[in-house]
Amino acid sequence: MKSLIIAAAMSLSLFSGQVLAHADHGPITQGGAMEVAARAVQKMTVRDFGYSTGQLDAGWKNIDGKQVSLKESGPGFYVVEITKAGSDEKVYVKVLDNGAVAEVSHTYPF
Repeated sequence: MKSLIIAAAMSLSLFSGQVLAHADHGPITQGGAMEVAARAVQKMTVRDFGYSTGQLDAGWKNIDGKQVSLKESGPGFYVVEITKAGSDEKVYVKVLDNGAVAEVSHTYPF
């Protein structure tokens, strides 16, 4: 029973939106933006969220820290580059300073 509850909670967390920063906490950090971008790409293997990349294949599900790097930062945003494991394929994720994902694309600049 305990494992059933844990499995249900994990399934629900996969589909819930996560924002690391919001109005009560101030702007997101560079590390926070990289975490948000990695999590967004992982979620995009489950369904299409309406970005230009569409739904990503399962190869994007396992992302470690070596695959994630900061490409650019500016006033109010970060652009995070994520490289697919075992490939040269990349996606670029624009994360706003409030933790929202603004765009995901295979090309940079957007």
